Amino acid sequence: MNRILKYLWFHLVMLLTGWLPDLRPVLRIRGCLVRPALAGCGRNLMLCRHVYIAFPDRLQVGANVYFAYGAWIQAGGGIRIEDDVVIGPYAVLVAGDHVFEDGRYRIDRGLRAPIHLKRGCWVAAHATVTKGVTIGHGAMLAANAVATEDLPDRCVAAGVPARVIRSVGEQESVS
Repeated sequence: MNRILKYLWFHLVMLLTGWLPDLRPVLRIRGCLVRPALAGCGRNLMLCRHVYIAFPDRLQVGANVYFAYGAWIQAGGGIRIEDDVVIGPYAVLVAGDHVFEDGRYRIDRGLRAPIHLKRGCWVAAHATVTKGVTIGHGAMLAANAVATEDLPDRCVAAGVPARVIRSVGEQESVS
């Protein structure tokens, strides 16, 4: 019952605040209101409009985390997001997968594995992180990339599937 209440609370908050503009104070208010629906949440969570989270009770979020417009999160297998993480517009985090069985894809017996986004990483616009993947500290998953395997700390990864294209130094910009 608790899971259903958390799920309903998250969707109620998003519905009631969805008409508000994505200004910093509104993002913080929205983030503060959804905190009770999450498994754990640090301070200063910022949520833009049209963010969708399935299984919010299996999502742990650190401090200073930002979810951009239209991010889609399926936390069925559990997702842990550390501090200072940026999730870009229309990014997808999916901690589960369908199973091919008896000549068809099954949704009732999916495979689940946790996702871990380490401190300071950035999942750019339209990027996807699949089940069981860890994105390293300070790493960047480029726009439209699909992470199917773990990414090391301080790297830029791009492509489908994502591959490391370069390392990023301590003070270096990734733009």
